[in-house]
Amino acid sequence: MDKDLFRKLASKIGITAVKVLSQAEEYMRLSQVKCVGLGSVTATSKAIICLELAATSLKFPLDKEYAIKLSGLSPKVYSSNLKSMECMLGLQSNLGLRDLAVQYGCLEAVKVASQILQRYETTLPAAQQQDLDLSKPLFTTAALYAACKCMKIRADRKLASSSGAKKGIFDRLCTQFQKFGQEICNGPTSMEKPVKTAQKRQKTLTEILETEEDDGKISTSPKQERVEKTEEEETKNYEEWKRKILENALKAKPLDS
Repeated sequence: MDKDLFRKLASKIGITAVKVLSQAEEYMRLSQVKCVGLGSVTATSKAIICLELAATSLKFPLDKEYAIKLSGLSPKVYSSNLKSMECMLGLQSNLGLRDLAVQYGCLEAVKVASQILQRYETTLPAAQQQDLDLSKPLFTTAALYAACKCMKIRADRKLASSSGAKKGIFDRLCTQFQKFGQEICNGPTSMEKPVKTAQKRQKTLTEILETEEDDGKISTSPKQERVEKTEEEETKNYEEWKRKILENALKAKPLDS
């Protein structure tokens, strides 16, 4: 945008201080590189937003109502783009996951996003864990975005662009985070089956031991008892028959003369 036009817009919303103008111009310059993907933002609305950001950072008053009107955007769209540019330019204080989720309408993903960050931290070396600040917009935004993807939650399309990082860096981090997210989302289901299997194995083992113990004992069924009794009686009868035959044979033998 032309510098003179930029200053005219500034004067219309009551900004004339050189310090504020210089800061706004710097934000405008950075926005050309960092603030991409904001489809509803025109050059005029972007200039107005940069002026407000500069005025806010330097605690300079401005006519906000007229600024929104001048931007050509609805109050809701203006506010959304203001927050997005604030994040992209790194001007916003680090928002927690919950605050970020409220802003972009995906509260359901907060728990999974938090678990993703915890898992990511545990994969890092101890020295790197101490130096890393996971509350930075890059990490919180990527974790929330990955959680939404894994949970199939439709989040505000500006969430991905609010990290303030380059698209390539954000995408690589999201890919890594989504792997953790899939493990977390699928974890409870996949964990139930091994538990049930283990219980089943334990029961089977107990049954086997009980069976082996039973096999070690002499089991005598009624039928088997009857068979054994019959065999015993037959043996006795045979011995009795044999004894009588021998006795008769001895009696029948003639005496020697």
